[in-house]
Amino acid sequence: MDLLVPVDFTEITNPLLRIAKTLGEAHKACIYLLHTISPVLYLPYPESFGMSVVDLELLAQLQRAKEAEAKEKLKGLAKFLEPLKVELFVEIGDPAESILEKEKLADLILMGSHRKGLVERILVGSTTEKVVKYTKKPVLIVKGREPESFKNILVCYDFSEHAQRALDFTLDLFSPFNPKFTLLHIEETIELPLIEGLRDVVSQRYREEKLKHLDELRKNLTDRGFSTECIVYEAKSPAEGIRDFLKNRQDVDLVILGSRGLSGLKRVLLGTTSSELIKSLDLPMLIHRSFQ
Repeated sequence: MDLLVPVDFTEITNPLLRIAKTLGEAHKACIYLLHTISPVLYLPYPESFGMSVVDLELLAQLQRAKEAEAKEKLKGLAKFLEPLKVELFVEIGDPAESILEKEKLADLILMGSHRKGLVERILVGSTTEKVVKYTKKPVLIVKGREPESFKNILVCYDFSEHAQRALDFTLDLFSPFNPKFTLLHIEETIELPLIEGLRDVVSQRYREEKLKHLDELRKNLTDRGFSTECIVYEAKSPAEGIRDFLKNRQDVDLVILGSRGLSGLKRVLLGTTSSELIKSLDLPMLIHRSFQ
């Protein structure tokens, strides 16, 4: 279970390292530390539109200095992760693109999410949101608060294959910590276009089948040694239901979401529960993407 950990040397870096070390020690993982720096830009004087040889050499020196400084900082971070195996990367360019280029190295990407203002989010978006949109690897996002442990994990479950894959990955990743799993299913309150009596029968049968499946799943996890509870919660939408449920569950350390690998057009037209919660939920969460 190798980890790719992008760092920017801000206040989110230390929590990321602590979590990386906790997970890395549990799985004897290799940690890939990645820092991306912006290229040094040349801004010519108004009367000149060219670059002299001296200018180009100065830019190259500045770029090399930034790279060397970043490498030294990464070496310092790597010492904290000892005795785990650590590999260091310094890239130049866009942080999200650098992460996506390196994702094949790891089984899980561990990222921090910074708060952004509404205008900045609309114009730029965050690196984390870009990575979650396009990566094919699970992403554990640290935001809101640093989980002190992984003892109470909420798995959002909608009976799809995407949710099942997310659950399977979660069990493998966190089983060394012996957590309690809460499987939460949000039952959307959608009116069916049927006559009233038939609608009630269909709704009841559908609910009974879901409860039966959840009970079988709970028994299976219990037999495997996992403490598990299953909850069905009614709401107008999955995102609204998850947020509302969490208001009364302050003990949750981590939220797990399975997400479909949507195309760009579908993403724009439909959006996803995971992308909505990344923006609105102040809790650590793991997004597990499924591609067909």
